[in-house]
Amino acid sequence: MTISEEKKALRAEIRARERALDMDYKEQSSAAICRALAELPAFAAAKTVLAYSGMDREIDTRAFLRETLARGKTLLLPRCEPERALSLCVVRDLDADLTPGVFGILEPKRTCAVLAPEDADFAVVPCTSFDRAGNRLGQGGGYYDRLLPRLRCETVCICRERLLAEHVPTEAHDLRCTGYLTENGLLE
Repeated sequence: MTISEEKKALRAEIRARERALDMDYKEQSSAAICRALAELPAFAAAKTVLAYSGMDREIDTRAFLRETLARGKTLLLPRCEPERALSLCVVRDLDADLTPGVFGILEPKRTCAVLAPEDADFAVVPCTSFDRAGNRLGQGGGYYDRLLPRLRCETVCICRERLLAEHVPTEAHDLRCTGYLTENGLLE
């Protein structure tokens, strides 16, 4: 089995585990992860924060997005573009500036200003899973594989503790984040 096939099989396994999680756990873990993100020193020091609007099976990041705006920080959210690229757009109002986009994900409208990845001071990175060695398993589209090399800031990958993998197979293009966070805190 190739590494790509191993990743695909692991994604299927993790997604099945995610579907089996009860709603109380999902809500509690999302809230705990958002609180922990907001308490990180790198977030406190950041002026421009890159995050994402989670899909149903991902961490609900709305509390963190609201906290970012409430603290007067510039909030960047990704918008999917052709050829699996992401534009990082300034969002000032979660209700007025977002619309359903590719894959049904809420993403910034075309009227939102775009900044370069290098402008982010802190980034929250989604995943399907990661392991305790710091290997991230993405959704499989490669969007963040193309984005991560351009970020010059602390990158924190978030995942529910119950969805951590024993081992995530990696390839040369799989970059590490600087931190990994679950509802139980940062992995050491």
